[in-house]
Amino acid sequence: MVSTKKASNHMVVQGGILASASLIVRLIGFFYRIPLVNILGEEGMGYYSSSFEIYSFMLIISSYALPAALSKIISKKITLRKYKEAHQIFKAGLLLGAFVGLITSSIMYFQAQNLASLIGSPGSVHAMKALAPALLIFSILAVFRGYFQGMNTMVPTAISQIIEQVFNAIFSLVMAYALLSQGVAFGAAGGTLGTGIGTLFGLLFLLFVYRMARPYFGKRMTHDTVSSEEEGLFDYWQIIVMTSVPMLIGSTAYNLSGLVDMVLFQRGLLFQGYEPNFVAGQYGILASKYKLILTLPISIASALAAASIPGITSLMVKKEYKAVQHRGKQAIKMVLLVSIPSAFGLGFLAQPILLMLFGAKNIEIATLLMRLGAMTVIFYSVSAICIGILQGLGMIKVPVHHSLVALCVKVVFMFIFIYLFDFGLVGAVLSNIIFSGLVATMNYLSIEKKIHMHMDYKISVMYPLIAGLMMGVLAMLTHMMVMAISHSNVIATLTAIMVGGLFYVILLIKMGGITEVELLMFPKGSKLVALAKRLRMM
Repeated sequence: MVSTKKASNHMVVQGGILASASLIVRLIGFFYRIPLVNILGEEGMGYYSSSFEIYSFMLIISSYALPAALSKIISKKITLRKYKEAHQIFKAGLLLGAFVGLITSSIMYFQAQNLASLIGSPGSVHAMKALAPALLIFSILAVFRGYFQGMNTMVPTAISQIIEQVFNAIFSLVMAYALLSQGVAFGAAGGTLGTGIGTLFGLLFLLFVYRMARPYFGKRMTHDTVSSEEEGLFDYWQIIVMTSVPMLIGSTAYNLSGLVDMVLFQRGLLFQGYEPNFVAGQYGILASKYKLILTLPISIASALAAASIPGITSLMVKKEYKAVQHRGKQAIKMVLLVSIPSAFGLGFLAQPILLMLFGAKNIEIATLLMRLGAMTVIFYSVSAICIGILQGLGMIKVPVHHSLVALCVKVVFMFIFIYLFDFGLVGAVLSNIIFSGLVATMNYLSIEKKIHMHMDYKISVMYPLIAGLMMGVLAMLTHMMVMAISHSNVIATLTAIMVGGLFYVILLIKMGGITEVELLMFPKGSKLVALAKRLRMM
């Protein structure tokens, strides 16, 4: 019983390490994209983002499921003390990863022209070619990550992810700036070169760790007393592929939305008679301004979701269903407490934030998109945490099905808004609102039905909505007053965000929308509780 509890706690800690690394990676990704947008401009970011959507899709097909699949297989073998077989599977995985990575990398490089034409972005050819080698490198990197995760340590994977993103950020900015003089399309290609370089440094780190740990792995294999028939290479490949396919289907379903957005939006504008460079610029606004800013609060929700899975899985195994209900409600409420004020803040301060980060170019349309689509922060955040809970409950196929249903609905509305009515960017955002709202609703209702979970909507939803609305109004008024005094949008925007955030927390505590226990769960929670008690708010 004690060993089971220790194993469960270890799993939660390891899951927390990976979730923390994922959040750091997302934050780095957010912050380096801001100067990249300012270097490449909207047209350049259109080419950059288009090539990245194709790269992401190819990556999912080739190797995205490999770490999780190998981790699952190797972990099982290690538990049975079949150390030699675990290592054989690792070597088979390396060959499979290299083989699949080489194929997808070759397709992306040699078919770049055809792919660019297919998605309605002819200027993204060079960026696609620059990204192609990263597919091969990542396929090998994915196998090493799966191996270490299977050995029950997430630390090498977590560190390699951070190293990868740091070098990606540095080289993306340097190469984009260096190649911009050759033209916007070449600047975009320079920006994508950082991905391959970052992936290479992540791989080099894991190779170093593997080399250092190899004597330990070798020693364990010499003590392998479990007799088992050694299977052939293709047998191991079959095991890996069969384990990967369900995960691959899930990953593909979740990531198809961005690809559908890109293809239908760009081809829709071309269908309406717009020039390719204008279309690239419009997609650049959508992908690098609207979607980029919304990514930050959604990333926090995704990190919370990743951290929640091991704990819920552990409780389900122990059949502690009341605790599962409590954990599920707590996780969803935490996400709502963060996402609701984020949505109101982005809505009320859309123009100042965009002006601070990207300057005045196309500020009117970008502001409209931000105000219109701010609510998707709530929908995507709730959806992310619900997917995490459903996976923890063992209902892996359910959110995949929901994503596919919502995607079909989204495609219909994309055709209506863009091809029929020529709504352009507004049509794309409206389609995203429908998609994200539908997915979030279906995922939540599935959890409610499965574990009979009933949220207190007054405390969990209405209180944050009221506090968020009042916060948004105060933040806007604060910005106007500070702007009139300082004549600096940066000072006014940062002051408005700080004043608004502090007001939201105080008001929520006063309303009874957040308890002491819940406040302790946030970063620096103990200090927040101490401050609240000192100010007699609690």
